[in-house]
Amino acid sequence: MNDAEWVNQRLKALDREGPWQPNAAATLAGLRRRDGRRRTWRRGWMWSAATTTLCAAVLLGLPAPAKCALAGVGCRGPMASVLLAPAVAAKAPAASEAAAYKQSGSPAAPIVLEIYSDYECPACANFYTTVFPQFAAEYVKTGKVRIVHRDFPLPQHPYSRLAARYANAAGELGHYDEVVTQLFSHQDAWAANGNVDASVAQVLPPGTMQQVRALVEHSTRLDDTVASDLAVVARERINRTPTLVFIHNGNRQTVDGPPSFTVLKAFVEQLLK
Repeated sequence: MNDAEWVNQRLKALDREGPWQPNAAATLAGLRRRDGRRRTWRRGWMWSAATTTLCAAVLLGLPAPAKCALAGVGCRGPMASVLLAPAVAAKAPAASEAAAYKQSGSPAAPIVLEIYSDYECPACANFYTTVFPQFAAEYVKTGKVRIVHRDFPLPQHPYSRLAARYANAAGELGHYDEVVTQLFSHQDAWAANGNVDASVAQVLPPGTMQQVRALVEHSTRLDDTVASDLAVVARERINRTPTLVFIHNGNRQTVDGPPSFTVLKAFVEQLLK
C-alpha cells in the first residue's frame, strides 16, 4: 500500500456517511509540511539550547579574578562585567555630579583628574601613600588640577565596599581625606580580617565615629555615591584599579595602572602646554 492509499483509508474511516471525497495527495502534502515544521522547530530548539549552554560554559569558564598582590601592577576586574558594561549606564555623571567631599582642588583648574580606586587594592594603596601626596602638593594645591575620587570596589575584594561606606560616611561629616589616607596606609591590617571600623576609629573622635557607624549601618546615600561612580566605570569601560582619567579641554585621556610621580608630572606638564 502506498502513502496515498493509506491516507484515503484513514480519511474514509473518519467520515463514512458524507459525500465528501478525500484528496489523498493534498492531505499527504499537508502532513509532510507539518512534519517539516516540527523538524525545523526541533532543530531550532536544540540550537537555542546548545547556544545557551555554550554561553554559560564560556562565562563559567572565565577565571575568577584573583586577589591582587603586587603593588606595581594594579587589580583587574572580571572580563564579564566589562563585556556587559555598555548596558549599565547611558550617560556618565559629570565631575560636578560626584559627591562634594570626593572632590578637591580649584573648580577653575584647567585639568580634572578622576582616580578610580579600590580600598583593598595594593596598587591603589601604594599610589595614594607614595605618589599622590607629592602630586597633590605640586598640582592640586596650586590650582592646576582638580581631583575627583571614584569608588571602584572589585568583586575579588570582600571588604572594599565596606571600606567605601566608611570613607563616604566620614566624607558626609567632613572627614573624608583623613579616613581615605588611613584606609590606604593601614590596608594590610583591616584587609586581613575586615575590621574596617577599628582602623577608621583610630583617626576620628569618638563622637564622630559614632555618627559614622550610624551612617554605615543605615544610610542608603552611601550606596548611591558608589553606584554613581560605577556607572562611570561602565560607561568608560574601565576594568583596572587604579585608573587615572585626565579631562582637559573636553578630552578624556586614560592612564591604566599606578604611574610614578615622574611619569605623572611629565604627562600633566604636557597637558598644561
